[in-house]
Amino acid sequence: MATTAKILVIDDEPSVVSALARLLQRDGYVVETARNGRHALAALQGQHYDVILCDLRMPELDGRAFYAHLRYRAPTLCRRVIFLTGDSRAADHQAFLAQCGRPWLDKPYAIAGLRRLIQQVLERVAGAQQLSPPCQDLRQLSQGLRGTAQTLRAQSRHWRRQSARLRGIRLSR
Repeated sequence: MATTAKILVIDDEPSVVSALARLLQRDGYVVETARNGRHALAALQGQHYDVILCDLRMPELDGRAFYAHLRYRAPTLCRRVIFLTGDSRAADHQAFLAQCGRPWLDKPYAIAGLRRLIQQVLERVAGAQQLSPPCQDLRQLSQGLRGTAQTLRAQSRHWRRQSARLRGIRLSR
């Protein structure tokens, strides 16, 4: 998968950042990192990124606040964001992920899933550059609905497990 795409990894856990950067560099990507949303916004001032991988929970400026800044300052960059979270079950995170409609992965995530999402974002960004504004709006709406469906599926799995635990039954995935 040789590519010159540039990826910004935003996460406050040095071990996660290091492992992710090594993996993505082996895949042929140019990788830069930021330890929180504030540092990421500074990095975006002088650089172009094809994909932005962003943790939700970080000090100073978390993923939600970072995304809010992007929507205000550079809304076209929003479609390049993939969220990574270890806490997708939190009600506030579920609501945010459903509302923003961006793809996300729950930590720990499968590397194949991450690679697939990165490729999808790269393809959509390339495709969106060729679409008329009304088509871009429809595509963004569709992505939002997909994000909502993903969140609802996760919530449904969670509540089915909770219900099964209460009944004393164990469900398989």
